Amino acid sequence: GLARQAGALTFVDSVHYTPHALVDVGALGCDFFACSSYKYYGPHVGILYGRHDLLNALDVPKLLPASDTAPERLETGTLNHEGIVGAGAAVDFLASLAGEHGREQGRDLSRDRREALRIAYGQLHAHGDALVRRLWDGLGTVPRVTRHGPPPGTPRTPTVSFTVDGISSGDVARSLARRGVFVSNGDFYATTVVERLGHADGGLVRAGCACYTDASEVDRLVEGVAALTTD
Repeated sequence: GLARQAGALTFVDSVHYTPHALVDVGALGCDFFACSSYKYYGPHVGILYGRHDLLNALDVPKLLPASDTAPERLETGTLNHEGIVGAGAAVDFLASLAGEHGREQGRDLSRDRREALRIAYGQLHAHGDALVRRLWDGLGTVPRVTRHGPPPGTPRTPTVSFTVDGISSGDVARSLARRGVFVSNGDFYATTVVERLGHADGGLVRAGCACYTDASEVDRLVEGVAALTTD
């Protein structure tokens, strides 16, 4: 790639990408790759992959008695053992979502976690796409609502951002919370994008569809927003 030709190293920040696509660091050909398991139902643990030769060669500060070989030379002190176990359990949870498919096919996917993950990711995409379309179309019927971002049918994650004319994003979120629907509001660190959308002061409302979200919850959200615009 261009980075290699220029003698540069490549670092992939995949915090948002990893929950939505099955990653193969070998196929990517990157030097470093980082993500966090909290994005896929795990604990707040940072995960760093690095090429073994680079991890051994990097000039990093370390204690004199620490190991000189990777990965221990980058790990100082007592490790976050419970977080590490939780991160692994989160991967197992994702793989378990393919269980029903495996049983239907008469296959034991417990012996091939990678294949189970491949199937699970496919199922999650189908599930998320259907819910996002329902949410997008539902919000489109509500007066004074503006939906932001690409429509269903284009590459996207199962998250929809929207605004309600005349009502702050915070008020929308609080109103939905009283109905038992949890959404986020603000700029979500995308400050420049939100500014260019003209919502620097109030931000956007963001609703995401997880593996456990169902159609009735999407409908409850749409009904809650509709009630706000008719009160």
